[in-house]
Amino acid sequence: MAKDAGTRNRVRRLETERMDRYAAMPLRNAAVKKVALNAVFLQRRMGGIETAVRELVPELLGLEPRLSLAILVTPAGREALADESWADEVDMVSSPFLTVPLTKAVSELTLIGMLADRQRADVVHSVAMIGPIYSRAASVVSIPDVTWWRDPSTVPRTTRLLWRTFVPLGARHARRVITYSRTAAHEISEDLSIPLDRIDVVPLGPGTTAETAPRSGAELRADWDLGPGPILLAISGLSPHKNVDTLVEAMPRIREHRPDAVLVVPGNPTDYGAKLTARAAALGVGRFIRFPGWVDAARLEGLYREASCLVFPSRREGFGLPVLEAMGHGLPVVCSRASAIPEVAGDAALYFDPESSTELADAVGRILGDEGLASQLASAGLQRAAEFSWRRAAEETLDVYERAVRQR
Repeated sequence: MAKDAGTRNRVRRLETERMDRYAAMPLRNAAVKKVALNAVFLQRRMGGIETAVRELVPELLGLEPRLSLAILVTPAGREALADESWADEVDMVSSPFLTVPLTKAVSELTLIGMLADRQRADVVHSVAMIGPIYSRAASVVSIPDVTWWRDPSTVPRTTRLLWRTFVPLGARHARRVITYSRTAAHEISEDLSIPLDRIDVVPLGPGTTAETAPRSGAELRADWDLGPGPILLAISGLSPHKNVDTLVEAMPRIREHRPDAVLVVPGNPTDYGAKLTARAAALGVGRFIRFPGWVDAARLEGLYREASCLVFPSRREGFGLPVLEAMGHGLPVVCSRASAIPEVAGDAALYFDPESSTELADAVGRILGDEGLASQLASAGLQRAAEFSWRRAAEETLDVYERAVRQR
């Protein structure tokens, strides 16, 4: 659909202001002038990968004001990004073939390269694991982790079979692979047979930076009947590797420490989530656990402010964005000693064995029973979160683009 005159004028004004502001600035990556960002997966309510796209794009544009950026999306992706402040500064590119059912993965292997070439891109960056097997543009693929490879129960069988076929193909044809932690880099190298020297570790920023007016704590407590006691927050996808079942098993002991404690676990409903609800009822703690489904930004912001701590029990993570997001809100973090999580949390969290509900419960009990420890962890978490930034992530991503283009 053509843009109206008002929109065109606004775009020209934004472009003029940006060019005037940076007219004297040398192009940091002279070999990279246009990037096609493969985001055909994108839709609303996707969690960490969606956050990464929303946060990285404006930083890339700010770092390289003369960089041209095309985002390859489906109509759902276009709608999801339409309200972003930078939406008029990029080209949203699509194709009818991207909406054909059950062919998206095949399209990412084949069609994405063609679309990138039509855009005359220097780099095509696929941010969700599957990249093209041919393109004149230098291919860069982001692979957050290989949980789906090492723990087959985490994804549906059809998805697992598709990914086991298509992810290695795209990765082996890519010039560079980006991941978010050293742990993930080594596992990707081992499982997908990608040389470690072709994998770049680019840590994410500390969660979303969008300013949102929070729902008040009183409203949240009333809406979900949480009572006046401490709220334990577990931001988690409801999938087996997230290990929320161990947290549910720990709730009886946690309530021995604090009989008024309640647990809130936001996340899209799943079959695993239904099993957790049934298990909580069997343990007699169903009344003290809430699974509210996906929560909007205002409710999530309110939860971060009202909660007593974040509990992150996951067994496998390529990064663990909720840990940093909670730390950035000054929330003490209790998390598992597993996978890449210690790389992210550093010395700013209280750790437990993800296989021990007793150790988990005792760690939470320490936080709830010791205000000094909670304050110390909150302060350390703020400092830790400040070590990560989307600006640094964008700088290192641009460096990867440069290496990919020069790697002939």
